[in-house]
Amino acid sequence: MNSRLICPLILAVILRLVLMPFFYHPDIKTQYFHFQFLSQSKYNIYSHIVDNRSILPYTDTFNYLPLTYFTFGAYHFVIRPFLPSTFHQWLNDWGPHQNEYSDLPNFLIFLKIPYLIFDLITAITIYHLTKSIKLFKLWLFNPLTFYLIYILGNFDILPVFLTLLSYYLLSRNPKTSFLVLGIAVSLKLYPLLFLPFFLFLATKKPHKLLLYSFLVFLPLFISIMPFLFDANFWHSFFGSGLTQKLFEVKYFAIPLFPVIYSLIFLKFYFIKPADPLRGFLYLFLLFVSLVNFHPQWLLWFMPLIFINPVFRHFSLKFFFILLITTIFFYIFLINDNFLTFGHLIAIDPQFINLSTPYQLLRFRYLIDPASIQHFTKSAITVISLILVILYEKTNHHIRH
Repeated sequence: MNSRLICPLILAVILRLVLMPFFYHPDIKTQYFHFQFLSQSKYNIYSHIVDNRSILPYTDTFNYLPLTYFTFGAYHFVIRPFLPSTFHQWLNDWGPHQNEYSDLPNFLIFLKIPYLIFDLITAITIYHLTKSIKLFKLWLFNPLTFYLIYILGNFDILPVFLTLLSYYLLSRNPKTSFLVLGIAVSLKLYPLLFLPFFLFLATKKPHKLLLYSFLVFLPLFISIMPFLFDANFWHSFFGSGLTQKLFEVKYFAIPLFPVIYSLIFLKFYFIKPADPLRGFLYLFLLFVSLVNFHPQWLLWFMPLIFINPVFRHFSLKFFFILLITTIFFYIFLINDNFLTFGHLIAIDPQFINLSTPYQLLRFRYLIDPASIQHFTKSAITVISLILVILYEKTNHHIRH
């Protein structure tokens, strides 16, 4: 390994180990509540929940793909002997005292170790892709990475890493690249948003497009094959919500997201030389402007945006930081204690009782938070349009 990477990596690990035990979001508990059943030889998590709903302490469906269950269920099986004795009691405690376990910081360290590993490998992949120490450090030390991976504590970093790895391999070994992308899709479907760009960046020959598409869907088909005729699987899977959110915003009954997505792709396809990083940026801007996104979904786009050299320009960098700041303002107005002070219950359970910005606006100042959120969403759209204009002007000057 390059010696210049070692010191930043060590410091990054220390900072992450400081963050990991003290920030909590209940998603990590709900996910591992389901993952634990693999250790109990429950291979069909979807039917297990339905069949035992009357006796389970937590009855929500498992809305992820089977490979996610088997991957993190296997991790739970491996670390089970090392977990504190109260871990499984906490995991199955959904009562009024569930946030009062003194071992909660220790639980969080164990559960976030895979996220730490894939986060660091993502940084190393960014370096190998760009040969830039600056971008390597940017990934390791920006607050956005800390928030999305260690405060929200979601497993999205695994498919994010695999998507970036697929992009890295695209020009080196296309077949392996699309197999890797297929594994990412088998964990979460969102990498399909990038698939058309990856395909036509690799080739325009019809027989190769078919081959690469087959390689992408092969891991998905293999992983869901045992559940193809299980109605419980399909019910849980379609309860995840992403597909519906992509079609929510309409103009004269026409969903705007797929229409604008198609225009972004056509621009990528026909403009020479191909600029996939512009396509990924515009896709992110479209996503945050039109989709009522969950905060952790922002991570999907981050590596493919960070490696874009256009952000060396001050104006683009300024408006991108302004966009991210506005997005966080939007997030903090969501009516969810665990997106603000609730993150800190591992330090003190009483943090959950502090008023959120949503509650302060609505009950103390008698202001409708939804109206401010609507205005903020409009601001996100305007800033996104400014970024598109600036990007196009910057690209024009670079070409000429």
